[in-house]
Amino acid sequence: MDAIQLFAALLAQRGRVRSVEYSSFPAYDNLIKAGLIEEFSVVSSMICDECDHPHDAKIVFEGSQYGYYCPQLGFVSKPRSELIAVQPNLSAFVSQVADALDCKRRKSAPLDKDTWRIGAIESTAGDVVLYLHPTLQEARDLRGVQAALASEVRSPFGVILTSSGTLTAPPFVTAQLDDVLSFDSKAGKLSMVADVRAIAGVPEQRTGGRPNEYERPLSELIALRASQGRALKGRNVEARAIIVEFKSQFPNIDCPSLPTVQRYVTKIRSGS
Repeated sequence: MDAIQLFAALLAQRGRVRSVEYSSFPAYDNLIKAGLIEEFSVVSSMICDECDHPHDAKIVFEGSQYGYYCPQLGFVSKPRSELIAVQPNLSAFVSQVADALDCKRRKSAPLDKDTWRIGAIESTAGDVVLYLHPTLQEARDLRGVQAALASEVRSPFGVILTSSGTLTAPPFVTAQLDDVLSFDSKAGKLSMVADVRAIAGVPEQRTGGRPNEYERPLSELIALRASQGRALKGRNVEARAIIVEFKSQFPNIDCPSLPTVQRYVTKIRSGS
């Protein structure tokens, strides 16, 4: 699990969890040093899986020991080191992404409990606004995003970054964190690995009259992979796989760039 995948896993929890469940990954210390995740005191509860019926148990401090009460086992003591809490530092994360994109219209506080506006970047067709929401897997996730965006200044294009899920709030596009970002462990900061404008569906600015000779074969290839169940979940990895197939199947056609393929993947998956 790399740094972005680890951050996404923690983001999906929507709160503090036990660090012991994640601290064995090498990326953990890098994220701590970068200030992208934070450790706290002890968690307020944990799952008891030592009895016949796993259940949520409140952490208590009794007789100089941490632990919890189990209806079957009684008091179960736990070392403090196993109860240290960790959670993403979303303020730092949003700030780093905004820095990487040189965003304007930044916001250092969430729009509501879960939705953050990272900022906006300019494009030839209007501003592209970037948001963050923990997950977009269920209807309630989507309702939360839509409620938060209701008071925002409308922009023609936008991307909602999330840890998991593919639900969308049109006209904005949903993108997975690990399709868009990477973490430079030496520099200790985030960087972009995808063209946000292309993901958002901003039309390419044409400088000449050359016909778009790859539009039809590229669209057909993307649709074929999806119909055959070969499409990969992540937009970035799917685009790279498509490029390999495109070069093999259409050797006489110039292969489009990765951002362009990503844009077509987004367009076809959204049905637009």
